[in-house]
Amino acid sequence: MFFLDHCFTYAFPEEYAFLNIAELRQHKDVLDGELTPNHNTVLHVAAQFGQVDYVKEVLEACPSLLRRPNVKGETPLHTAAREGQAGIVAALIVRANALEQKLESGWGGAVKEMLRATNVDGDTALHMAARNCHLELEAKYLEVVKLLTEEDPEFRHPPNKVEETPLYLAAERGDKGVTVVLALLETCTSPTYSGPEGRTALHVAALKDSTGQCAKKLLEWKKDLINKTDMYGWTPLHYAACSGSAKGVKELLAVDKSGVYITSKTQWSVERPVGCISTYSNDEGLGTPLYIAAAHGHVSVIEELLSYSPDCWEMVNSKGQNILHIAVDMNRASVIYFILGKSWVGQLINQKDNDGNTPLHLLVASDCKVYELWTHHRADHDAFNGKNMTPVDLVWSSFKDARMSTFAATCVMVSSIVLNA
Repeated sequence: MFFLDHCFTYAFPEEYAFLNIAELRQHKDVLDGELTPNHNTVLHVAAQFGQVDYVKEVLEACPSLLRRPNVKGETPLHTAAREGQAGIVAALIVRANALEQKLESGWGGAVKEMLRATNVDGDTALHMAARNCHLELEAKYLEVVKLLTEEDPEFRHPPNKVEETPLYLAAERGDKGVTVVLALLETCTSPTYSGPEGRTALHVAALKDSTGQCAKKLLEWKKDLINKTDMYGWTPLHYAACSGSAKGVKELLAVDKSGVYITSKTQWSVERPVGCISTYSNDEGLGTPLYIAAAHGHVSVIEELLSYSPDCWEMVNSKGQNILHIAVDMNRASVIYFILGKSWVGQLINQKDNDGNTPLHLLVASDCKVYELWTHHRADHDAFNGKNMTPVDLVWSSFKDARMSTFAATCVMVSSIVLNA
């Protein structure tokens, strides 16, 4: 490794570039055996730092390094794609094409072999570029993606070992990945679009891209992605509702509003879909996109959903809870105030769930401080739940057991003042 150390001690300051290439020419017979501890060759290192002239010289002297992997199974093309080194990617492709033309060289199919090679994680060079396209060198990564896909447009780009495809990875980058998503859709004949846990590129675009543009491009390409469900039973609309992106929700609803009524099929717990953060512990699931928006406090999303499907507030989840139950249980004051301003609040405020609890029962047990719900003229404080307890009973029961919620404590204090007045 002496030559490699010596050569790259001076490799990257511009004034030493000629010296290094000259030394390279003097030692080209040892290039094949020069490796770093991770088995990176001189070509890997030059590719990482964007030394185009150096890369060309190495390829001329020792073409076998073109497809030599390191300990992670990464070829120099993987390295260049990961770093957004478009000039290096172009040089590698040009050299592979040249070698392929020499029938006696034994390099038949060299270009596709290089482009389709996977590392130990199952990533191709395109995976690398798509994963990093949100970084500061976004334009360079876009150029890398175009170089890779234009050279092999028929390749479907299957998922890696954790089920990520390049299209999924680009969509996961949100608004910064839109240009790469568009490039993939325009160049690739039939790219694979799947992701982990049954998600598609549209699921993750709906979650990550607040502008809705990525979802729009994907739907223009493949409309039937709109209502595909993942292993949780979530559609892209569920994810958009979870993210709080009213623009994203609008893009999806404009294509097909039927997703408003699709209910998730699995438990909602700490094993929630990626990116959807909540402490909601309803072991029967949240249900529709409207419920997810309510649980996260996304009023703008609720408004968008209602504008397309004005009756979706009537639905209950599998525990018989309406959106007001959810908003109270999750202490989403903004959602509660929104519902209080609607003409249909009277149909929700006293509605019982499967345990007989109205939103008022849940209010007493919560830390919610929306007293306007308690004082609403339609509120029934004497409604019995399945345990024959009214909301008022729960207030005094909490006081007696010294386990009062914030709301219950306030009720007791107010009652005391009224009684002693």
